[in-house]
Amino acid sequence: MTILEVLSLSLMFVGAFFLLAGSMGLLRLRDTYSRLHALTKADLLGFGFVVLGVMVSAKSLSEVLKLIIIWLFVIVYSSLVGYAIAHQKRKRGDA
Repeated sequence: MTILEVLSLSLMFVGAFFLLAGSMGLLRLRDTYSRLHALTKADLLGFGFVVLGVMVSAKSLSEVLKLIIIWLFVIVYSSLVGYAIAHQKRKRGDA
């Protein structure tokens, strides 16, 4: 196993840990805003580490660029979904 493979796997495990922590926050926290906070922050960080781990093991620059684009889409998408859920929650007056 090379150093790059070890680094790649380590980054992916760190990402998986953050994804698991975000999922635990979704299950354990009591209100919607806290759940959104835990889920969006931890999942973005976790997904970032997973993508970084995959980037380390990528074989070409085009693969790295595709991963960066996917990561940017996930950041934008996650922010928009989090905002839409919080906005609907506030609009209903449940806040």
